[in-house]
Amino acid sequence: MYVLIKRALMAGLLLCFSLAAGAAALKPYSLAGIANSDLQSVSQDVENRLKRGGFQILGTYNPYPGARIFAVTSETLKKAATRSDYGGFGAVIKVAVTEVTDGKGNKQVQVTYNNPEYIGLAYNMNTRLESTKQRLGQTVGFDRDFGGDGIEEDKLPGYNYTFGLEDFYGFYDFVDHGSHEKAIREVERGLATNNFGIGQVYKLKVPGKQQVVYGLSLQADVDEQKFLNDEYVMSVIDHKTLRRTPHLPYEIMVNGSKVIAMHAHFRLAVMFPDLRMFGEHSFGKLMDLPYVYEEFFTQAIGGEWPPGGDSW
Repeated sequence: MYVLIKRALMAGLLLCFSLAAGAAALKPYSLAGIANSDLQSVSQDVENRLKRGGFQILGTYNPYPGARIFAVTSETLKKAATRSDYGGFGAVIKVAVTEVTDGKGNKQVQVTYNNPEYIGLAYNMNTRLESTKQRLGQTVGFDRDFGGDGIEEDKLPGYNYTFGLEDFYGFYDFVDHGSHEKAIREVERGLATNNFGIGQVYKLKVPGKQQVVYGLSLQADVDEQKFLNDEYVMSVIDHKTLRRTPHLPYEIMVNGSKVIAMHAHFRLAVMFPDLRMFGEHSFGKLMDLPYVYEEFFTQAIGGEWPPGGDSW
């Protein structure tokens, strides 16, 4: 059996110590381990571990060469999603396997995932998802959390990158289809046709609520619309030694009759809180991205652009 750097028992002990210590700052990602192996072997091992650990794999995504993402949920996560108005956004955790080349030219494979504690607070789920973090650590491994210096946990629910930008509740309000059933039909029809290179990676219905979350694959021709290409976007912002591949895929939600999403000003910033405003690898390189998402996501899911039919 393939073994990651940290075994499950050690992972559980480390996690329990971390939770008991009550760290004041949280980081958006967790590193399970780094393997001197190949992407396919590690991916298969991670998939097997997730299944044995009781996680449901909703979909897999290969956004670009050297990266594979498992979108997973569990009964615990789905139950947690029912406890807040928009909990569905946090009901899916992404576990990524990413091939990287170290400074000596050697290839390694990183196994990483969204830090559930961070997600629970940042997405206003009224829970830290501690049990999910422990379970993931025991299932795929836990070495450390990463992704900047961390954000104080009491500031995460109201986080925004800077004054004037959207927080978690500053949603894109793409379209109101008039009924929950029609909204689902229109979204799934649009994603099935892969309009503008926007497709579907996974779907999750939140139990007991008129709430369905979809993970999107963004695979547009980079020469035609680079901001709708996940590989291009990640080449700009995901440049540090530990890759933040679990940032993908982006989510939209059918909530009642409306289709919404976290605003890119929030969603990118909360997953890359240490990214500079300007420079070679910065938000400044993606200045038009939030507006491209608004325009093309709206059209891809059956909405009208410009809103109201007005020309710009």
